[in-house]
Amino acid sequence: MRREFLKGIGRALVVTTFAMLAVPAGGVAPARAASAQIEEITWALPGFPNTLLVAHEWNTYNGAIMSLVQEGLLSFDDKLALAPAVAESWQQVDPVTYKYKLRTGVTFQDGSPLTADDVVYTMKWNMNPDSRSQLSAFYTGVKSIEATGDHEVTVTLEKPNVQFQYTVAHMAGFIMKKGQLEKHPEDYGTPDVLPVGTGPYKIVEFVPDNHVVLEAYDGYWGGKPPIKKITITSITDQQTRLLAMRNGEVDGTFDVSISDIDQWKALDNVDVVTAPSLGVYLLTLDQKAAPFNDIHVRRAIAHAVDREGLVKALLKGNGAPAVAINPPEMWTGVMAPEEVKALYGTLDPYTFDIEKAKAELAQSSVPNGFDVTVPAPNGVPYMVPILLSVGENLKQLGITLNVQQMDDSQWLSTYFGHDKLGMQIMSYFPDFADAANYPYLFFDTANAGKDGMNGSNYSNPKMDELLTAALQKSDPKERAAALTEAIKISSQDIAVVPVFWPASAMAINKKYKLQGYTAFWYNIPWALRGFGVN
Repeated sequence: MRREFLKGIGRALVVTTFAMLAVPAGGVAPARAASAQIEEITWALPGFPNTLLVAHEWNTYNGAIMSLVQEGLLSFDDKLALAPAVAESWQQVDPVTYKYKLRTGVTFQDGSPLTADDVVYTMKWNMNPDSRSQLSAFYTGVKSIEATGDHEVTVTLEKPNVQFQYTVAHMAGFIMKKGQLEKHPEDYGTPDVLPVGTGPYKIVEFVPDNHVVLEAYDGYWGGKPPIKKITITSITDQQTRLLAMRNGEVDGTFDVSISDIDQWKALDNVDVVTAPSLGVYLLTLDQKAAPFNDIHVRRAIAHAVDREGLVKALLKGNGAPAVAINPPEMWTGVMAPEEVKALYGTLDPYTFDIEKAKAELAQSSVPNGFDVTVPAPNGVPYMVPILLSVGENLKQLGITLNVQQMDDSQWLSTYFGHDKLGMQIMSYFPDFADAANYPYLFFDTANAGKDGMNGSNYSNPKMDELLTAALQKSDPKERAAALTEAIKISSQDIAVVPVFWPASAMAINKKYKLQGYTAFWYNIPWALRGFGVN
């Protein structure tokens, strides 16, 4: 998973049959290509990689760069569903077998043709422990990967896992050239060995932690890219980025802080675009230890979280109070929006109510309250303010919440160490939209041990059974039934305490437009998605 903080594993579309899927020959990328090219733009990112080898520096900012250079077999469309990319079609032959038909005429930016061997080599490289790939977890459970034809790749899993199909559409699926990686195993991705890919842009300059220059690749299979030259630069300070936008020094930026969004909207020459991030902020309560093994304590804490107030104060209204772990958009391909709304209407929302919180605590094993220390990372937005707000509310119950601020790496080690977890705060963002993703990570017993996301140490055999079905079944109706019951059980048991679902924001100079901004801006060739001149 991409622990950035934390942006992890998801899914976007369910394959409902094992027949060949009909897809348009053109795929996603060329559909938005501009008729007249823009000469040059400069784009800012709040962080920047040391290496362009995504598998060794797996984060959103590296993805925003390399998604313009490298592609996967598939991609995501503007509705977050799977769509063709380098593969013109794909087929789930049976519950454990996937076949991908590569489109002909695809070349790397050095002019050499893409082959099935390049795809196979890339996947196996990520699986090889010696490669030290941070993406290896996405290939867990893969039995074999083979070139079964000049333009065909077949992947066989050890057991059914519907989420594997998304691996080839995000950063874990970016295809590298076999010959280049074999020749440069140590310096691939450095300024001396600039990676080539099959994407719309080639790298012409890279200065680690500073900037990269991309030029349109004339041989791109998807047609003429809309921009001739893109310079992507690092501006880490939020106010410095805002000033650069105001002065026209940069044409756009991703990852605008929602807390500062009013300042960005006040700029006369800038449009701010928002979209659901699919992320969630939540509290975990260790159910293997007192007093959080007491349902009344968990209910008291749930009623002490002012979700609506936090959305207004921290997100400036750009987000929603979370009534469950899954943002509504995570149900794409499994349940329709109106069905999700109906489901969430049946859940106990645990509205902010201090009197109810007091009544629950009075029934608990600690009616007079207790002290709890909660670690929080300094570098992750919103976490410390959330805890301070919850702490003020809990104080009215006799519960003292102490916030222990620490650096991000120390916080992660604490959480994933699973040693005396107590109460924790966590955020998570997906690489693809799937309704089983968050429940599996946070509710399944298998993830309650060391290095697992289940910080509540929640364990329920019925939940495990439901999540197994949701991960292995391909029929959306079967998955929806299992996940609906799982979400209801998690609400009843208070497996976690959801806080809010934040929006994601970008800024762009008003002379330009980018119509395809989604939660997955870092996984897709964003400069092809409706980029043009207003």
